[in-house]
Amino acid sequence: MRRSPLAIILLTVFIALIGFGIVIPLIPVYAERYGASGTQVGLLIMVYSLMQFIFAPIAGRLSDRIGRRPVLIGALFITSSSYVLFALAHNLHMLFISRILAGFGGADITVAQAYIADVTPPEKRARGMGLFGAAFGVGFVVGPGLTGVTAPFAEWLPAAIAAALAGTTALVALALLPEPSTHAQRKSLAQKEPYRVSKPVIIISAVYFLVTVSVTQFQAMIVLFTLKLFGWGASKNGLFIAGFALVGAVIQGGFMGRLAARFGERNLTRVGLLLVGFGLILAANAGPLAPPGSTVHFGPTLSDFLTDPGRLKVLFGGAAFYALGFAVTIPSLSTLISQRSPRGRQGQALGIYQSSGSLGRIVGPVAGGFLFDHIGIAAPMLAGGAIAFLTGIAALALFAGPGWAGFPAEGLGADPINQETDPPIP
Repeated sequence: MRRSPLAIILLTVFIALIGFGIVIPLIPVYAERYGASGTQVGLLIMVYSLMQFIFAPIAGRLSDRIGRRPVLIGALFITSSSYVLFALAHNLHMLFISRILAGFGGADITVAQAYIADVTPPEKRARGMGLFGAAFGVGFVVGPGLTGVTAPFAEWLPAAIAAALAGTTALVALALLPEPSTHAQRKSLAQKEPYRVSKPVIIISAVYFLVTVSVTQFQAMIVLFTLKLFGWGASKNGLFIAGFALVGAVIQGGFMGRLAARFGERNLTRVGLLLVGFGLILAANAGPLAPPGSTVHFGPTLSDFLTDPGRLKVLFGGAAFYALGFAVTIPSLSTLISQRSPRGRQGQALGIYQSSGSLGRIVGPVAGGFLFDHIGIAAPMLAGGAIAFLTGIAALALFAGPGWAGFPAEGLGADPINQETDPPIP
């Protein structure tokens, strides 16, 4: 395996996610300043994923045909432009337009995963996807942390930094990133006939959709949750998000390959989903269920919460379990989908997979915002935890049995060695 292209693509993902992470803690703060409700905050986060849902399969298919490199570079330049607009935003409409552009640029994640699949052999795919997840996670640690440090100086400064980093990343890729050597073969195979989606690809994508619905309810509403209960602004929320993201990055970067070799991707997915469910349900117990401002509470009151430091420990403990579960689930699913994709069609298969995640990021924030406004500020975490836990239980059956292992990757150019690395399952 050539290491330099992989190192460059991981650096590209890392820098791109710094920019993404910088903006996330600012979205609810900006939106609330302009009079947005919890539902509108969910919509603001959702619109990014809506554009990614539409464009990810197109970008994946395009990268199969014309190459990973040009699609990745173009997406990064679009992302940089979106952050410039975010830095200049002075109303809710400009924020929405900036996130629409960022969603189009979000195709770089799909193409980066396809690039890693191109340059890593199947037996090392879990490690490659783990490193991808680590680059993703560390970028998401550094991004919110930068917001925490720079937002007190000027609120436009984090978005300006994001724009500069995304633009610089595009230039680095333009100068240093080669096209994978498999491009000629991939292009020939992709042009022969339409891609037929296999059953494992459908199952993996469905699980990814459900886990994304689960976690994005937490991710979309956690800033408003802590804002209501603690008065945390962009700075403290940025540091909090960076903290539990760091847990995931350490696991993905240092342990994912060994964990996959020992337990297999399917088993890691099952356990990870159960940990995510437990963590979100635990974190939900840190706050009241009733809507903000309600005179009747079905749980601890706001004053109880603020005077009881034990509830802060519950929130941090739940976030830690969530981070641990998420850290092993996502790289495992990414490895499984890449292993079940035929040669010449990995961009398309990963586009379908990422599109299912984008659909989850559409449903999750909107559902979370609705639950936050109408049921209670802890309701998004309770709902997300239930979804993850039930999906983990369902995965015991979905990823088991002789039928799963017997399904070959469908479509032209199926790779006979493109098999899962899981140990046998009874």
